[in-house]
Amino acid sequence: MRLPVSRCAALLLLASCAGGDTQSAASADSLAAAAPPPTVTIIARDFAFEAPDTVAGGMTTLRLVNEGPDLHHVQLIKIGDGKSYEDFTTAMGEMKPGTAPPSWIHDVAGPNSPVPGGEQSITLALEPGNYAMVCFIDTPDRVPHIMKGMTRPLVVTPAPATAAAAPVADVNIVMSDYAWEITPALTAGKHMIKLTNTAPQSHEMFIAQLAPGKTVADFMKWAETYEGPPPATPMGGISAMPGGAEVYLPVDLPAGEYVLLCFIPDKTDGQPHIAHGMMKAITIS
Repeated sequence: MRLPVSRCAALLLLASCAGGDTQSAASADSLAAAAPPPTVTIIARDFAFEAPDTVAGGMTTLRLVNEGPDLHHVQLIKIGDGKSYEDFTTAMGEMKPGTAPPSWIHDVAGPNSPVPGGEQSITLALEPGNYAMVCFIDTPDRVPHIMKGMTRPLVVTPAPATAAAAPVADVNIVMSDYAWEITPALTAGKHMIKLTNTAPQSHEMFIAQLAPGKTVADFMKWAETYEGPPPATPMGGISAMPGGAEVYLPVDLPAGEYVLLCFIPDKTDGQPHIAHGMMKAITIS
């Protein structure tokens, strides 16, 4: 896999310093360690992903570009217990509605749905192993996109010896059962959000900007049928991330009225977390 320019530059700098003094070598090591994470681009279309088959582990930026006319997200699934991608697809095909997935299927966050034609990135630390890349969105016909073939395998290899630096966040959001705590308040413009899930179960954060004059109630009513023009614009976010995980999310949000939503089924009753009150209206100015 081709190294990003930033990582190539760091390696060249290390090579040039190999014969220099200790201070120069230490400076080169510091620059290499501070290199930004490599970016992996994932293109979503109706109904398939275009992405590398293998990526290196460690701090990584996943960039989702939605080239389809429908909404798409990336949900990463880490496949444990020595199971294969084929075991995963078989298990998904055999699952009954309302049943929990096998214990060896583990959520790992991915970029949540931007508007068609848009993109969303997240940065997270990827552990080595076998993964599935999945879209569970079911608009516009209530058939989850995974059932239309929107899944593909991904192998994550061990991280390189030189670790990439995590992004520097200026906003922290803590997710719990069933709320988001935002510090400081989001303002219009660009921010780097650090999301932490302190809950014992997975949560997502889907961001939608409400159309002028529309309310959260209008959005929820539309979500019951998907009929007519949506009263909100998808603005991305993160898909399901497990308890204890941390993810970095860059956003560029214009002023307006927004709603944060979590549609993940609850471990106790299978109801989406919005049914447990996990939605939050915020004003960004």
